This record gives sequence, C-alpha cells and structure tokens, in this order.
Amino acid sequence: MAYLLGRQDCIDSLRRDLTDLQGTVLDVFSRTGPVRFASWKFPDKLSCNLDLVYLLEQYDYVDGEEDFSQHAHIVLLELVIDR
Repeated sequence: MAYLLGRQDCIDSLRRDLTDLQGTVLDVFSRTGPVRFASWKFPDKLSCNLDLVYLLEQYDYVDGEEDFSQHAHIVLLELVIDR
C-alpha cells in the first residue's frame, strides 16, 4: 500500500474526512463543552484548541513535491487519529 502514499486523491479524501470529523467534534462540543485532553499529534496543545483550518492549509498535496506530499499524507493520517 506504500504506492498510495502521497497521492492527490488519497490526500483529498483524508482532508474531506478530517473536515467531516471536525464537524462532528464541534457538534459534540456544542452539547457537552470542549474535552480538555492533550493532542495526540501535538502533545503541547489541547486537542480542542488545534487550528484545523491552518493545519489543512499547511498540509496538502503539492504537484511535483513527492516527499512533501508523502509527509502531508502522514500528518493528515495522524490528525485523523488525533480527532
């Protein structure tokens, strides 16, 4: 499955999944209040305080930059775990 790492369609799918997950998290927070636990990906921050819009801007597919796209793919997978 390593051949999928960094592909644009995979990254686009992960970005949509993260957006959906964040919407669900915010819906739950609106009913319960934020859950104050350290982020799995960024342990120095609370998971409820992560700026997902900023992170999605930073980690995206870049045509011709295979190493960066692979890195972005891994970071996005880690953010799914974090959510």
